[in-house]
Amino acid sequence: MHEFLDQVRDYESGIFLLANSPHTPFLDIIFLWASNRFIWIPLYVFFLWMLYRKYPKNFWMILIACALLITVNDQLCNIVKQGVARLRPTHDTAISPFVQIVGEYRGGKYGFFSAHAANSFAVATFVVCLCREKYRLLLPIALGYAMLVSYSRIYLGVHYPSDVLAGATVGITTGWLLALLYKLCESRVENAVRRCL
Repeated sequence: MHEFLDQVRDYESGIFLLANSPHTPFLDIIFLWASNRFIWIPLYVFFLWMLYRKYPKNFWMILIACALLITVNDQLCNIVKQGVARLRPTHDTAISPFVQIVGEYRGGKYGFFSAHAANSFAVATFVVCLCREKYRLLLPIALGYAMLVSYSRIYLGVHYPSDVLAGATVGITTGWLLALLYKLCESRVENAVRRCL
C-alpha cells in the first residue's frame, strides 16, 4: 500500500509540474489576477444582479445563503488543511526546487484542499442552480470563472491538482446543497406569507 501511495504521489507530482511549467510574463499577470478575489468583484455583482432579478422578494435570503456558503467553505477548508497537514508544493522540499512561482508568492504552509477552488465552484454552482433556466450563457460563464481561478492555483505553484479537485468537489457539493436549502426555505416562506394574507 505504501508503494502504491508513493507511485500516486509521483504521478501527481509529474502532472503538477507539467501544468505549472508554461510560464510567460503575460500569463503570470493573468493568473495572479485570476487568483485575486477582488478582481472578480464585478462578476460577483453581476451574479447578485441576476439573482435579484429572479428572486426580488426573497433577495435577503440569497444574501444570507451566499454569506453562509463562503463561511462554510472557508472554515471547512481551514479545518481540513490543519488536519491533513499536506505541504504545498512551494513548501515541500522534495519538489519546491522545480516549482515555478510568480514573484515571491508561496501561499501558506498547507494546501489540501484549495479554498479558492472550493469558493469559486460553490458560487458558480449556487448561481447556476438558481438561474440557469433564465440565463442560458450563465453555465459557461460560471464554469469558466471557476476553472480559471482553480487552475491559477496550480499555475502559481501553491496547489497540487488533487488540492484543486478536492476543493472543486467540496464547492460543487456545498453550492448545490445551499441552492437546494434556499429553494426549500423560499417555498416555505411564500406559503407562510399566503397563509397570513
